[in-house]
Amino acid sequence: MKKKFRLIIIPIILISIFVVLHVVGQVKWKETDYLSFGMIVLTYFYVVFTWEMLQRIETQNYLEKRPYIIADFYKERQVLKIYIKNIGKTPAKNVKVILQPDIITFENKSINQTLFENPVQFFPPGKKVETAINSRSDFFKNEKNRNYQIKIHYEDVASNKKFNEVIDIDLDHLENENDIITKTTHDLVKSIDKLTQEIKKK
Repeated sequence: MKKKFRLIIIPIILISIFVVLHVVGQVKWKETDYLSFGMIVLTYFYVVFTWEMLQRIETQNYLEKRPYIIADFYKERQVLKIYIKNIGKTPAKNVKVILQPDIITFENKSINQTLFENPVQFFPPGKKVETAINSRSDFFKNEKNRNYQIKIHYEDVASNKKFNEVIDIDLDHLENENDIITKTTHDLVKSIDKLTQEIKKK
């Protein structure tokens, strides 16, 4: 509405005033007066468009610098996990996450009542909070509903501006992903310990 007022209504009012004064004939118009009026109208549009361009630049700059909290599920070594992360360039505060429907982890604990129970007071750029949910096989064996919604509420530390993100996720693709099982340092230590025990028995 504001844009329509600036670009349409105000110019129409200016032109209407010019036409009325011209028709009534109370003002003696010279050729330079017509030129001046045209310049006034052009100058008005130039000012409006320049102001809108500056507003867009300012908005774009803010969007590039604002905090941006995301959340997602992922699979690591056959373990299903969930995380939240600030991928923006500035800190966020009062980060509150709600998972719908709630998930019960392998420890028989609710995600909403443990990891997401209390708001995170300060969430700097790059910070990541994650937790294991369950093994992939157990999770997909017990959970028939694969559609989840993650609601994230947070504020910009600098401007106190509030943001609400809603992320809809379908986990079907994670059930069918395959991993190449690789050995880690922990696996190597376990193998050495097992080998040591076998040698001691002999």
